[in-house]
Amino acid sequence: MKQKVVIIGQGFTGRLSIVRSVAELECDVTLIVLTHRDKASGCLIEDKPIDAYSKYVNRTIYCETYNAEMLVEILLTKCVNPNQKSFIFPDNDFSAAAIDNSLDLLKEHFYCPNINDEQGAIAEWMNKVRQKKLAQEVGLNVAKTNVIEIDEGIYIIPDKIEYPCFVKPLASIIGGKYGLKKCNNKEELDRHLKRLPTLNERYRNIKLLVEDFKTIDKEFAVLGFSDGKQVVVPGVIQILHLAHGTHFGVAVQGKISTVDDICLIEKFSELIKRIGFVGIFDIDYYESDGIIYFGEINMRFGGSGYAYTKTGVNLPALMIKSFLGQTIEGINCAVTQTATFFNERMAIDDWYNGYLSTKDYYRLRNTSQIRFIEDENDPQPQKVFVKEFRKKLIRKTIKLIFGR
Repeated sequence: MKQKVVIIGQGFTGRLSIVRSVAELECDVTLIVLTHRDKASGCLIEDKPIDAYSKYVNRTIYCETYNAEMLVEILLTKCVNPNQKSFIFPDNDFSAAAIDNSLDLLKEHFYCPNINDEQGAIAEWMNKVRQKKLAQEVGLNVAKTNVIEIDEGIYIIPDKIEYPCFVKPLASIIGGKYGLKKCNNKEELDRHLKRLPTLNERYRNIKLLVEDFKTIDKEFAVLGFSDGKQVVVPGVIQILHLAHGTHFGVAVQGKISTVDDICLIEKFSELIKRIGFVGIFDIDYYESDGIIYFGEINMRFGGSGYAYTKTGVNLPALMIKSFLGQTIEGINCAVTQTATFFNERMAIDDWYNGYLSTKDYYRLRNTSQIRFIEDENDPQPQKVFVKEFRKKLIRKTIKLIFGR
């Protein structure tokens, strides 16, 4: 019997990366696509996403995003197999927290990422202040932080905040990308805080992290796997070009390479060990004025994780093997080459919204050895993507001609 896998997420490139990774083990794959409701009809939007065209996907189920109760119900009524525990791979913070907050209900039927097998522990560790405190304890540098709470649109700005500062949600599961902003003074910060509840209803009651602003000279990420005892960090990703707009902070192009700073990797490993996390993780960090600063931990497969698979280290497959009893020792756990990757979806959206020129789009594409959608062994998603690209090209042309 093929091993059953459930992949949950909102963006098709992240889900497709996991689909193709677990395909190396010939798994039976179910996609749960997080989608919104149509404002007019109130029905779920069930447009078939690009990753659902992959030959490795056996079925696709749609779930309302931010509806944790609905997601858990789908898992328990449509994804339980009486003969075998299935694996769950969450692709975003919402799905990771929803699964973790219902771990006691799910773990009888599913293998899930977890912290000491305790329900709700992952969701608690999504708190960035808690992450930064532990990062300092293991010897990592962090930017100075304050917390501002918006309660029914009302807030108080602490006097001790230094400017410029950078604002972001304390837990990204609640705030997403809407709250990110650099503020040069108290007046700018005040205007930003007043505006947030008008952008998203969830910002009427939310905690925000306000950090000292650091000029980022270089930005990095490391993905890895922990079985609760051993931590594996196979390689390092340097972000070469970031997306803008709604995808702000996501890599359009990056470079994966071997691990050079062993001391830094050991600190990251110690961080994961102290948390007690079991599963795939993604740690963001950056360099500012020659100093390395810890950013945050995402306790899930990160958006650039497919670069690891394409360079010979398949983290989702490693997680499956580990959960089924195989030890990490003896499995290939080191990136041994350097390669540049390209996230086509992020690039197309940036191009369509005017953040990326046509010339730069093709420059980034043609200077990358790894592409996240195009794959000769699984060609259908690329064919559908090209059709969507042409539709956007027509819409952009009309917009340029008629100004709308």
